[in-house]
Amino acid sequence: MTGMIELLYWLSSAVLPSHSENYEDLSPNFRFILPVAACLVLTVFWYLVPERGLKVGIPYVVERLNYHQGNLRWLNAFVQFFGAFIGLFGGLSIGKEGPAVHIGATFGSRLAQRFRLSYIGVDTLVACGVAGAIAAAFQTPLAGVLFAYEVIFHEYRLRLVLPVLLSAIVATAISQWILGRIEIFELQAVFMPLYDLEMLAAYAVLSIGVILAAGLFYQVQRILWSVAYIPVWARFLAVGVLTGVVGLFYPQVLGSGYDTLDLLLTGEVLAVSLFGLILAKVLLTSMSIGLGIPGGMIGPTFVIGGLLGAQIAFWFDTPIPISEELGLFVLLGMAAMMGTVFQAPLTAIVAMVEMTHTSVAIPPAIFVIVLSCITVRLVFKQDSIFVERMHSLGMVSEWSPVQRLLRQHDVRSVATKVDIFPELLHFERVRDLASGMIDYVAIEKGGRYFVVSVTSLVEAVQTLDFGPQPWLIEDQNRIAMSVLQAVNSTQLHALDSSLSLAELLSWLHQNEQHQVLVNFSQQEELWLVTSQQLDQMLLKG
Repeated sequence: MTGMIELLYWLSSAVLPSHSENYEDLSPNFRFILPVAACLVLTVFWYLVPERGLKVGIPYVVERLNYHQGNLRWLNAFVQFFGAFIGLFGGLSIGKEGPAVHIGATFGSRLAQRFRLSYIGVDTLVACGVAGAIAAAFQTPLAGVLFAYEVIFHEYRLRLVLPVLLSAIVATAISQWILGRIEIFELQAVFMPLYDLEMLAAYAVLSIGVILAAGLFYQVQRILWSVAYIPVWARFLAVGVLTGVVGLFYPQVLGSGYDTLDLLLTGEVLAVSLFGLILAKVLLTSMSIGLGIPGGMIGPTFVIGGLLGAQIAFWFDTPIPISEELGLFVLLGMAAMMGTVFQAPLTAIVAMVEMTHTSVAIPPAIFVIVLSCITVRLVFKQDSIFVERMHSLGMVSEWSPVQRLLRQHDVRSVATKVDIFPELLHFERVRDLASGMIDYVAIEKGGRYFVVSVTSLVEAVQTLDFGPQPWLIEDQNRIAMSVLQAVNSTQLHALDSSLSLAELLSWLHQNEQHQVLVNFSQQEELWLVTSQQLDQMLLKG
């Protein structure tokens, strides 16, 4: 994340005048040519990449977690990095935080795959990567942790808290070391009443504005998702031309737009209509993402919400001094827009507190965010933009309570360890098994595994009281028993330990089996999982 920001800052500063987001001082011709050229380069890049590498973004991360054991590929992360970098340098209205989440999740996934961790281990490291990416982008460690829970996993997992917190704080420290301390806002303490009628009316109007902006943001993307069959070159070129044309009249929409918020907060007067700028930013961002540009939405939603807040502050004459009022409403708008679009209210509130280093705005933020989120969810039946995208692709973004419970437990918590023995067992070993606490053993023969119960072995030995048995074999001048001849055995499949309990249960049902072995090859261990054990765990849960 920090590498992307630093590289983008260095290259943009070399091309743009004054600072890395100063698209406003570019000539009109260059403001048109730059996004068009970026989209043409993206088109060529897209045709050079194999099709399997073209899926990028947060929906792809959720898909791989839910359907592919969290196995994220390096190729997709590579495409995400360079695709987002080209788009951001070209001034497209996209964000860098979403791509950073994909890249961070990929690092966590590949690390888990490298050490062949269980499904819970994969989940943990992916969550660490996601939280670290958000923490590095905004230097907000707690918001990074909550983002992983609310946006990626859609649930709070206490067992992941410690490693994810550690990842977030380390990422924040690295970000501050490389980029310096990010100070987006310095909101002063507001001592005047925040809850008189005029203030409440302003909060309500801000909520309405956020609801409308979030609804438009979603509806435009939903329409464009249905035209994915249009060739890539046509979609990308449309984004470039449209961005270039809008940039001629509203150069503030180019790039992330954080510099525009900074100008507003320092008292600068914009030469364009603030309402027109908000509408242009909403349409350009939603069209860019909806038509497949590999960028993020987190940064643009922050900027859209901040501009909305500034507009509301200009409309209302509240008891708060104008400088403090503007800062407060910009902040409330940013938090509300993020919380509403991604249905992540706690993430938005905590991010607001961490960015301003003050809790003065928490009560009005809760009012605005809760009102906006509830209205969008209950009245307009709109979920998180990422959830809606998953549904449009025919996939689920979260599982049923049964599947969720299964996916939260490790295989070893419900399985029985079985020791592996050869087909010929000496009687001393059989007696040792009888006096131990082992219920089952696995017999390996020709790369196949046969499970037998220790009780049946003991019963077979007792039949020697009636005379010699056909399964007696002399081995190295010692009498041994051929286990597979002496007792009934069941040949079982040995599945990889990367599968979750939900996937193991699904495999048992699909193959009409009641037992399966799980092979932890790194530890050279076999564990027996039965449908009865899974049923007992579900009843306890």
